[in-house]
Amino acid sequence: MYGNADPTASGSLVFGIDTQSNNALGMATVLTVDANVGEFTTQFNTQTANQTLAASIIDSGSNGLFFPDSDSTMIACKDSTGNPTGFYCPASVQSLSATMQSVTGITKNVSFSIASADSLLSSNPNYFAFSNLGGPSGPTFANSFDWGLPFFYGRNVFVAIEGQTTSAGMGPYVAF
Repeated sequence: MYGNADPTASGSLVFGIDTQSNNALGMATVLTVDANVGEFTTQFNTQTANQTLAASIIDSGSNGLFFPDSDSTMIACKDSTGNPTGFYCPASVQSLSATMQSVTGITKNVSFSIASADSLLSSNPNYFAFSNLGGPSGPTFANSFDWGLPFFYGRNVFVAIEGQTTSAGMGPYVAF
């Protein structure tokens, strides 16, 4: 299989942090985000460059991982007329890593992979959940890493609302 895909995705949306046994932070790393815009920094090291993306977000509403990348291995997919489709189409699955950094300097390393969107979609035309779908963030978001829905697969992600007190301190923060 070219990438990881499933015909369905299942999971739970659990409200609260450390209020019940099913929402305990446990050993999750807490990353405080900017109180005004909810952003943090991602240090993304490609094969040819180190990028500091200071306007990074965690966003369950994005269907992939979106980030700028200048490596020749992370080519953008194109449609039949040569226009970009908004996704990456590397020749093989790319195993990548990045470091998220909170506004207070706490860091967390994250590993992920990106497969060719063309291969994922053509091999799995009835699937809608891909763990390694990604694309370029585009010029408007050139300083951003959008950690979309694939980031949530296989991990508990906590989001603390601004001004709300939790066992790990006052929000806003993300933790995983």
